[in-house]
Amino acid sequence: MKKVTLLFLVVMLEGLLFLGAGLCSAQEVQRGGVLRFEYDWIPYVKDPAADGVGTGNVAKNIAETLTWVDDQYQPHGLLCEKWEASPDGKEWTLYLRKGVTFNNGKPFTADDVVWNFLHWLDPATGSSMRDRLSMLSPEGVEKVDDYTVKLHLDRPFYGIPWVLSAYPAMIAPEGGWKDFYSGNPEDAIGTGPFLLKEFIPNERMVLVRRNDYWRMGVDGKPLPYVDEVVITPFADDAARLAALVGDELDIVPGALGEGIIGELRKHPDIVVKTIDLPWSSPIMMRCDVEPFNNPLVRKAFKLVVDREKLRDLCMPEGRLAYDHWVHPMHEGYCPCTDMYYGKQDIEKAKELLALAGYPDGLEVDLYTPNTPAHRPALAQAYAEMAALAGIKVNVKILPSSVFWDKWMTWAFSVSGWSGRPLATDNLSLGCRCGAAWNEMYWCNEEFDRLLDEIEGTIDVQKRRELLCVAQRIMQEDSGMILPFWNVDYMAYRKEVHGYSYVPMMFATVWLSSP
Repeated sequence: MKKVTLLFLVVMLEGLLFLGAGLCSAQEVQRGGVLRFEYDWIPYVKDPAADGVGTGNVAKNIAETLTWVDDQYQPHGLLCEKWEASPDGKEWTLYLRKGVTFNNGKPFTADDVVWNFLHWLDPATGSSMRDRLSMLSPEGVEKVDDYTVKLHLDRPFYGIPWVLSAYPAMIAPEGGWKDFYSGNPEDAIGTGPFLLKEFIPNERMVLVRRNDYWRMGVDGKPLPYVDEVVITPFADDAARLAALVGDELDIVPGALGEGIIGELRKHPDIVVKTIDLPWSSPIMMRCDVEPFNNPLVRKAFKLVVDREKLRDLCMPEGRLAYDHWVHPMHEGYCPCTDMYYGKQDIEKAKELLALAGYPDGLEVDLYTPNTPAHRPALAQAYAEMAALAGIKVNVKILPSSVFWDKWMTWAFSVSGWSGRPLATDNLSLGCRCGAAWNEMYWCNEEFDRLLDEIEGTIDVQKRRELLCVAQRIMQEDSGMILPFWNVDYMAYRKEVHGYSYVPMMFATVWLSSP
C-alpha cells in the first residue's frame, strides 16, 4: 500500500528558540542557573496515564511523549522521529528515535511504546488516552521491529500525531512505573532532559539537569541549558504579582488573573503575552442528575445567558462562544451554527422551566474554583442573570485544589479546559458517552456516531459540514454553557529566553545575565 509521509522533524534544529527570540547562536546562549516556574497546581497522581489534572504538563520534562505540539498547534517528532499514514488514514507507521535511553540506563525501544499503548487502551487504567484513541483496539498495535510500530485503526483518523503529544501519553519503560510521583527520584523514570530531585504535592517540584540527554543545544552540548527548575504553585494573583515584580519568579505560564495584567505591564523588566487559543471555562451541568437530566432545564439554563455581557465582564479580550467546543481557529469550524444562536430569552426560559415541572423556579448550587479570577466572576454574573428567570443560584467558591480534587462530582460547576489542537479533541475527551473526562455525564449516541465520522474525514469541507451538525447538537442538548473563549496571559522576566506556551518544555530555556 502506498504511504504518505505527513510530517517529521529534524530535532537538531535547536537553534530556533521561542518567545520571539528567533535563531540564536552558541555565543548568545548562556548555560546554568535556576529557572523559577509557577504552575497553579501539582497534585499527586497515582498513574500519569490517568492524569486528569495536569501534573504531567511539567513532568513531561522528565518522561517525554512521542510527539510535541508548538504554539501554532503543529505537531513535531520527539521520541517518534517521523510517521507515515496510509492514504485512507487507517494505518499509521511510527518510526522511533534510536540511541535514546531512559534515565535509569534502559534503552528506549518499540517494546516500551507497545506497552504504553496497551496500558492506555486498558479500561482498568482509566486513561483519557483511551478516549483519544477510540479508533484503535489493542489488537491494532503491532511491533514491526525494535524501532518501528504500526497502528492499525478500526476507522480512519487524521489526528494521530497530535494525540500522541498529550501529557497522559508520557512514555513509561516497558512494565510501567512503580510510583512516578512518589517523591523518590529513582521512581521518576523517563527519557527527558531533567531528573526529579524533589516533589511535595501541591507545594513544590524540583527538577535537575540530566547530563546525558539525547538532544543537543546550539553550542553542541547536551540540553538542557539551565541547571535546575523549581516549580511552585502560588495561592492567588496577588502572590504571583509580588513574586514576579520582586524577582522571586521567572515565569508564570498562564492562568494569570485579568486584574493584575495592567500592573504587570507597567514593569519594563517583565514581558506579558496575550494568548488567544481555544481555552475555555464552561459552566457544566451533570446530565445524569436532577434537575439537569431534563433537557428542558438544560435549555432554560442556557437561555438566561447574556453572553456579550458575560464576556465584557469576565473576559473582555476574549471571543464570544456559543455553547459548543469548536473554536474559530480549529480547522473545520462551522460558523453557521453561531450566527443566530445564543440570544438571552428570559420568558422562554421560564416557559421551559414550567414545562419541566418548575413553574415557580428552582434552586441550585454552582461550584467554582477561586482562581483564575474570571471563574468566580462568571459564576456570580451568571447567578444574577438566572435570577431573572426564577432560578436561585448559590455560588460556592472553593480553593482550586479542593475544587479540582472533586471536579468530576459537581452537579453544576464552572470548569476549566485547555485548548487542544484538533476540533475533535475536547469533543472526544469530554462529550463521548462514558468518556473518562465527561464531567457533564452527557450521552448522545447520535453525537458519538457523528464524531466517529468527523474523525475519519480527511476532506476539510466535508468535515466542516459534519461539524455544523455536531455543534448544533451540543447547543441543543448538551450540558455545556460556554458564553466566551478565554484568552490567557503569560508573564516572564526579560532574562528568560526559549520558553514556549503550549508545549511547556524547559530543555531550550536559558537565562541571560540581568
